[in-house]
Amino acid sequence: MAKKRIWNFTFILGIFCSLSAFSNNLYTDSIRAENTYNSGINFFRNSNYQAAIDSFLISAQIREKIYTQKSYEFGVVQNALGITYKNLGNLDKSIEYFLNAEEAYLFNLNENELALARLYNNIGNTYKSKLNFITALEYSQRAVTIFLKDQNSDIQNIADVYYTIADIYFRLKNYQEALKIIDKYSENSYADTKLLYLSLTAAIYQELNQYDKTLFSYKMAIDYAENYYSSNDPNIVFEYLNFADFLIKSNNLTEAKNELNKAKNILNKNNISEGLALSFFNKTQGFLNENIIVETKNIEDFRQQKSLNLLEAVNYYKKGLEALGTDPERLLNVSATIENTASLTQSLELLKLIADTYTQISDIYANTTHIKRKESIEQALEYYEFTANLIQQARKEIYSDESKIQLNELEEETFAKIVQTAYNALTIEPNPQILEFAFTNAERMKASSVFDKLSAQLASENSLVPDSLTELERTLNFQITNQNENLYNLRNAETPDNEEINMADSTLFQLKKERDELIQFLETNYSDYFELKYADATITTKQVQQKLKSNEVAIEYVLNETDSVPELYAFFISKEKISFHKIDIDSSFIKNVEETFRFMSNPGYLFTRSDNTKEFSIAAFNLYTKLIEPFSNQIQNKKITIIPDGKLNYLPFDALLTEMPDTTETIKFNLLPYLIKRNSINYAYSANLLYKFNNPQRKAKNRLLAFAPKYNSDTVVFENEKLILTQLPGVQREVDLIASEIKVNLFRNENATEENFRKYSHNYDILHLAMHAFINDSLPAFSRFAFAQNNDNEPQKDGWLNTADIYNLDINARLTVLSACNTGSGNLRKGEGVMSLARGFLYAGCPTIVMTLWEVEDNAGTKIMSSFYQNLKKGRSTDEALRLAKLNYLENANPRMAHPHYWLGYVSIGNSIPLFRSYDYYFFGLLILAFAGIITDQFIRLKKARKKRMN
Repeated sequence: MAKKRIWNFTFILGIFCSLSAFSNNLYTDSIRAENTYNSGINFFRNSNYQAAIDSFLISAQIREKIYTQKSYEFGVVQNALGITYKNLGNLDKSIEYFLNAEEAYLFNLNENELALARLYNNIGNTYKSKLNFITALEYSQRAVTIFLKDQNSDIQNIADVYYTIADIYFRLKNYQEALKIIDKYSENSYADTKLLYLSLTAAIYQELNQYDKTLFSYKMAIDYAENYYSSNDPNIVFEYLNFADFLIKSNNLTEAKNELNKAKNILNKNNISEGLALSFFNKTQGFLNENIIVETKNIEDFRQQKSLNLLEAVNYYKKGLEALGTDPERLLNVSATIENTASLTQSLELLKLIADTYTQISDIYANTTHIKRKESIEQALEYYEFTANLIQQARKEIYSDESKIQLNELEEETFAKIVQTAYNALTIEPNPQILEFAFTNAERMKASSVFDKLSAQLASENSLVPDSLTELERTLNFQITNQNENLYNLRNAETPDNEEINMADSTLFQLKKERDELIQFLETNYSDYFELKYADATITTKQVQQKLKSNEVAIEYVLNETDSVPELYAFFISKEKISFHKIDIDSSFIKNVEETFRFMSNPGYLFTRSDNTKEFSIAAFNLYTKLIEPFSNQIQNKKITIIPDGKLNYLPFDALLTEMPDTTETIKFNLLPYLIKRNSINYAYSANLLYKFNNPQRKAKNRLLAFAPKYNSDTVVFENEKLILTQLPGVQREVDLIASEIKVNLFRNENATEENFRKYSHNYDILHLAMHAFINDSLPAFSRFAFAQNNDNEPQKDGWLNTADIYNLDINARLTVLSACNTGSGNLRKGEGVMSLARGFLYAGCPTIVMTLWEVEDNAGTKIMSSFYQNLKKGRSTDEALRLAKLNYLENANPRMAHPHYWLGYVSIGNSIPLFRSYDYYFFGLLILAFAGIITDQFIRLKKARKKRMN
């Protein structure tokens, strides 16, 4: 027994010693983890980021061993790694570590939810650096929601996050929203954040051209910085340089030099040889050189001195890139990319400045044969090419449609400059590659978010991605759409419930995160999907030419309104010819576009005065002389496909007048020389969408599905306004007439429900919607069709089908006819196009759409649609069927009913191939059968005659 007790004692003592050793090791590891973490912080503060990363990685390894990857302590060091990689410019790595931190924080959410809020703000800042502004805004707004919910959060933390949001609004050019945030939170922020607020305020007033407020704000920012930091602190450099930039733009170059010298002295004293501050200094110094005034009356002396100043500016801009860790000469390699730059946004700005400055040098030698003209414009194009590729690279890393659209909007001016510079280069020397470069970048300005979406769908269909993951993405998209609509309704309720709004916002945030993570997973783990999705599939002018028939031409426009004088360019492509033109226009051209559209779409068309008609006639003829007449010899008896740009998206080219009518006489609408009388006109959002994603093969087994609801004067709320859904008696006659021509599955009156459309729409070749439609210009995704109203609260059954819903439909139709009001109108987004309801069906994969540009008159619409389907059934192409329907209406209408408002609102966009076999096809088929019968009969007769003779 004694021995047993001794053994037990020894055993216990052994366990105690083991535990004690483990405890000592744990204590030692904890100390080491903390020390290496603190070392990393010190390295980070001294801008020694690589050493900081090494320390943080050691700390992370130890903490993972002690606490596991789901511990809060492990999350802290992952967050530190994310911040450090962001400062190094490795944004993808930064996001990777931030997401690790998020996983740990969410697992320990009850311990410190505010850490999650700060992390989300860090993630928001990183997405902002990746030019993904909408996702950045979502993360920062989520951080604000968490801070506001927690009673222990202080106002300074909230003000910090709101600075990020204000800065994003500034970059999105939403200056008023940014100023509201500054007014509310600037005074309550931490000292260093307050300086950022002051600088941002000055920058906003500068963009708003408010000189006095800008000057006052910059001086306030400098005074504050000089009082807060030591006199030689590098942080002050940014304030001096911001102010110098403003002074240069105000032509106060002497004072600007003084501010630059202050910044230079601080950089020298701190031995700063790289980084954002030095890059910013070089950019500002280059900008100063660019704006130095050359005082001479001798034109050759001016050219020589000015070009030397501009070349010096270029050198400074290149030094700015080098300070960010980028070799500007290496970039001219076509396959080069910018990686680990200290600032992607700053790099992009410097690249644009280099290209712009080379363009200025070329302009100095305009109308000369000087070698510098050719050399400088070639160098401009080289840098523009890399700039464009860099923007496209940023697009690849953005999954949100809204973020893509926003990036297009912000960079539209860049692509317009590329087209302009390419045209100037071609005036020096013809070069097919430069023309192709211009066309490629013109295409990048047109509906590229839709192109990306359809590319992703095609990649998914033709890769090894499992159906289950494809279905999961579809489900997430559907849930996001429903949650978006739910949140929209909650925010627009008469008495909004903040708690419900926050819950819905949180759910939406998580759903978007899940979708983005799924897409990232697909791109990482399915290489064939990634390669197909991001293949350089941009169509070339030669490919367009090959796809055109001998009786077809395509005209693609680029309308640049960013400069004080608008510019118009056009690419003309036929089977025989490819050409690139600059069309001389001025501000009157834009007025003519606006006047023509206003006249045709005016709801007061019944009260049109003679003066209005004459103004329309003049404007429509002037537009013809600019837009079509330059190609008049090449378009005779040809179908024209128009790819518009900017405000031209609102213009029905059918209405242009090929001759100037006699305005001294009473103008009769039905006798006017409209372009539609000479040519059939079709439209496309872009050449890429028209020729890459227009599968003409019939996939649906049924022919036509039509919806014509009957409204019981239902009162609905749309954009906080009560509306009455009035009866549309014409639509019932319309669908009856269509049914008499084509076999149709018709849902009318109370059966014309959203639920039935969702249920059956995937199985029909033609979809026809004859109903009310409402456009939401502020939130285009919530423009909607009004099906039969049944007061159901479920989003899929509530009677409203919005644009975002349509995006997620599985549509196999080759044609969708939107015989509702304004289905082709909407808010115009620069670099993307009109955000219309029709666009939703294109997004869902339908290659051809007939839509309306304004509120079509009921009876006229019925006649045109009936005639359209008659022509369609005869085997006419969509555009020709619509053209003949319009001409038939015009021919039979009295002068008053021939007003363009009645019949010009319908347009055909997309693939226009015939959907029915032509009657000629059947006639020739019968003729061949008859001929075959005659031959067979003659053969039998001859055989019988031969047999008789033999007998």
